[in-house]
Amino acid sequence: MSQEIKESISIVWFKRDLRIHDHEPLTLAADLQKQGIKVYPLYIVEPDYWLLPDSSARHWRFISQSLIELNQALSNLGQSLIVEHNDAISVFEKLADQFDIKALYSHQESGNLWTYQRDKDIAIWCIKNNIKWHESEAYGVFRRFTYRDSWSQYWEAFMARNKSIAPKSLSPLATKIHSFALPELDLPLLENDEYDYIQQGGRSQALHCFNSFIEERGRSYSYQLSSPLTAFTGCSRISPHITFGTISLREVVQKLRKHLKKPELNSTWKRSLRSFDSRLHWHCHFIQKLETEALFETHNMLQIFNGLREDEFNEEYFEAWKTGNTGYPFIDACMRCLRHTGWLNFRMRAMLVSFSSYQLWLHWTKPAWHLAQCFTDYEPGIHYSQIQMQSGTTGINTMRIYNPVKQSQDQDPKGIFIKRWVPELSKYFDNFIHEPWTMPLHMQQEKGCVIGEDYPEPIVDHVVALREARARFTDFKKLHPDFWEQAKALHNKHGSRRKRSTRHIKKTKTAKKTLKSKVDESQLSLF
Repeated sequence: MSQEIKESISIVWFKRDLRIHDHEPLTLAADLQKQGIKVYPLYIVEPDYWLLPDSSARHWRFISQSLIELNQALSNLGQSLIVEHNDAISVFEKLADQFDIKALYSHQESGNLWTYQRDKDIAIWCIKNNIKWHESEAYGVFRRFTYRDSWSQYWEAFMARNKSIAPKSLSPLATKIHSFALPELDLPLLENDEYDYIQQGGRSQALHCFNSFIEERGRSYSYQLSSPLTAFTGCSRISPHITFGTISLREVVQKLRKHLKKPELNSTWKRSLRSFDSRLHWHCHFIQKLETEALFETHNMLQIFNGLREDEFNEEYFEAWKTGNTGYPFIDACMRCLRHTGWLNFRMRAMLVSFSSYQLWLHWTKPAWHLAQCFTDYEPGIHYSQIQMQSGTTGINTMRIYNPVKQSQDQDPKGIFIKRWVPELSKYFDNFIHEPWTMPLHMQQEKGCVIGEDYPEPIVDHVVALREARARFTDFKKLHPDFWEQAKALHNKHGSRRKRSTRHIKKTKTAKKTLKSKVDESQLSLF
């Protein structure tokens, strides 16, 4: 009896790159169709991943919407997306029994520790099964990249490369497979996860969002990004689409820089868009840190800080902070807004972390998980670097401590944002909205909100708590005379460098070959 001949396939494993445009793995796999090797477009819903403390229903909602559009785009090419609901090893084992797998293609993933370990397991599986795994860079983030001084140059060269062209068609698989179907995941919900406050996924949404920013909303970006009153429309809001790859960062950079060359743009427009451009650079700078040092997700960047806060975690403070009931109106408004909308501007994110770390003296791990669940645009590489920076455990950044009352007065002077998200205080006079506990009791009663009954009293005295936090940091450093030496070593490995002007970057064929050689070498092994 003759042995059954299996259909030859190259698997394109979609992860956080839910698009067909500028998708190098798809383009490379599609080229193999000339050899009779068909593309197997695959997305894996991994049950254990969705049990992690940094996963949430709003992430899955955004991903699901994006997968629906991705499936439509692939179906238009001739082969729909295949979605498997299982652990990755089991999925690949099943496919190896059913098909002749010639290669596996995907983008590199600088995710959390769980995805890092999963990818190491898959790499070993591929070696054992003699399957070549081709990984392409997802961003300007480079695996096993240790020479930080030249990182900006490599980032610019990566962004300047030609985008990968989507294939014109995909040959349908002859082997019978199940149709596209998304599982229903039983995930805990935050407020309004089911409503339109949360940004919608899908490439069409990404293009609309980005185009409206560079053509309409971004004019005053530089001036509107700090206050939550203006940031929701003045900021790009493209972040979740970059996180889950409905649009590539290279697409964004190249389109932005092309737009900047338009002669009709005035100085205000150019200043704002250049400021946005610099933040795209910072996006990859922070992810590169986690790519280089995966343990930053769970360990203090500067190990000297081990033991600073870990043994004093106050669960009552944490519960008040994460639900928006600290008694500080601006803090509570920001947290409640985030829980409902899935987004908050950077300054307010930093303020929330600073308040939890200094005034409440909470170790950063649990707050980081809560915020990760809240953020629709949760990006591990940026998230944990920023969490540690704002909580003071990097040793290479100035302590960034926010006064919650001053921030309230500066960013929401009339209490508009506060009254929107803390309706208990909606009838308070503007001069009391930032410190409602100072309003006389009879006036509180007239407004229908008594502090301590209808809205919490301040959970701590922020001035006293801040003074104590500074003193504890100072005393802690004194116990470690090698603090500055270790901080300098950390900066040399992970700190930012002055960005070189693109005019000084050689864009010769030699330079491009050098970069390509470096990148190819970095793909040889995951380890």
